[in-house]
Amino acid sequence: MNAPKNPMNQPTTRDLELTVELDASPEDVFRAVTIGTELAKWLAPEARSTAPDGEKKGSIWISWGEGMSVEHEIEIFDAPKRIRHPSGKNRETKAPLYADWSIEAREGGKTTLRLVHSGFSASADWDNEFEAHARGWRLMLQNLRQYFARHAHEPAVHVAFMSNVESPRASIWKSLLDKLGVSAKPKLGDQFRFTTPKGDVVTGVVDLVTETRILALVVREYDDALLRFTLEGKADALSTFVYTYVIAYGAERERARELLAAASSAMSN
Repeated sequence: MNAPKNPMNQPTTRDLELTVELDASPEDVFRAVTIGTELAKWLAPEARSTAPDGEKKGSIWISWGEGMSVEHEIEIFDAPKRIRHPSGKNRETKAPLYADWSIEAREGGKTTLRLVHSGFSASADWDNEFEAHARGWRLMLQNLRQYFARHAHEPAVHVAFMSNVESPRASIWKSLLDKLGVSAKPKLGDQFRFTTPKGDVVTGVVDLVTETRILALVVREYDDALLRFTLEGKADALSTFVYTYVIAYGAERERARELLAAASSAMSN
């Protein structure tokens, strides 16, 4: 008789769970995770959605750039409390992953948003994939927190630039910190300052950091626009995938690409 594949009844999958408290009503938070124009204010440069209509399921389409688009049917749509839809695939089993958003009102006009991204392989062989998703979601939820705290209901522009840089991740990270005038061990609230190729001075604060992976900044001169640098790749790899983006709000939308160009210059040697 063949031995059971999982004799100790250990779980074969794991879930990623994150919670954020937002200065917003449950209705506004539900809109933020279900409507395309709202998703583009914190999640991805382009998004569109259709709500369920009778027996017809709704859908969400999201794009981070060329070759990085996804579309999913909405399986649960319970406004303004919950939405659930597929979100990627388990790379080991090819089974779907699911993003399940729960929304709960709190005192003082605040709302708790809880994300459960489920279905990741439990094996240590897939730790990198799990951790990459965790990093990404923490950054995106920080974007959402900043949006509601500083720019609620304002229109936004979300622009991105991606490239493969022929340099190890740690080397790029050190160079980026040097150019931005940030300490070698940046932390929440640290100040940054750099001069653009046009001679303009850009300043602000660090609002999220994951060492050698993510540097998230709030830019004063652009009415607290969000500037994000993300670096992906193995530590010993000779090249690094760099994804840089800007989310600018209100009147500063017209200058979003100007800020992105300045940020891209900070990534060049």
